Amino acid sequence: MKQAFIFPGLNALLRRTDRVRYLHRPRVQWYLRCAEEIIGDNFGYRMSFSDFLEGRVEDIYSVQNISVAAVAICSIQTAVAEELAEIQGPPDFVMGCSLGDLARAVFAKAYSFEDAVVNHIKFTQKIDGIDKIGRNIGVLAPKGQVFTDEDYQWFSDIAVDVSCLTPRFLNIGGRFQELEKVEARAHERSWNTMKILEYPAHSRYILPYVECVREDFKSVMVHSPSIPMYSSFSASPISDPIAIREEFLLSICKPIHWNQAVKAICRNDDVTRFVNIGPCRSLSGLMRDIPVVAECVEAESIIGGNSISFRNREELLM
Repeated sequence: MKQAFIFPGLNALLRRTDRVRYLHRPRVQWYLRCAEEIIGDNFGYRMSFSDFLEGRVEDIYSVQNISVAAVAICSIQTAVAEELAEIQGPPDFVMGCSLGDLARAVFAKAYSFEDAVVNHIKFTQKIDGIDKIGRNIGVLAPKGQVFTDEDYQWFSDIAVDVSCLTPRFLNIGGRFQELEKVEARAHERSWNTMKILEYPAHSRYILPYVECVREDFKSVMVHSPSIPMYSSFSASPISDPIAIREEFLLSICKPIHWNQAVKAICRNDDVTRFVNIGPCRSLSGLMRDIPVVAECVEAESIIGGNSISFRNREELLM
């Protein structure tokens, strides 16, 4: 049996139950304290992740705090994945969904935890104004229905970018005026829509913010992963350090192909078991709508109350 660890994206902190799910674990606390030190040493301000995670969801997901939320998720996910690997051995593959690629790459040693924290904050400091462009919504087809080629062509024609998470659930990023058209079509076709983010993540409209840091991004240190990594953007394996760096840079403005990636890793690499690292269970819910023969279990059900000792800071940050 081959298995893959899967890492959810930015929605991992939407519910308080998810935010606190693993906070009692010493390794998670250690990683969060380590992130606080890295932020203080490199950016000159002190913060408390404990206080941050107790805040209002509107504040956690504000544009000004997105980089901090990303670091919190990366810290939690890296700690949980390490504990899980020490209990049952390393996985055959790792795959992230959107922001989950950050912890996926840290866990696979493609780049260090310290570099992930510093670079993510550094390269998201110039995103003021992205919430004025558009937003990100979810669109769910009625049970038993899927989106058709005609639907996808219509989305393309009106210039929104579609991330296919399952055959019946899409994440759509675009400008306000085009998303109004999507919502009108959703009403006509009995699709449900929901707000996801207040800026157009995974769309072409964020590309200008990415391009302005491209030259600086060439200095990011990337290594070949120690565990095979799968990309949810290309729906294929990714191992070349240059490609990994480019994925890190462009991930916020590229559509996610989670549905295709899950089917590809099952079909081509014989993965039959997925372990959701969490802390949220969104990916577990998506798996129920993807037509593959595979089980999906929660990391929490495996690590339980165990608390495995962890290494020193220097070794973890390598």
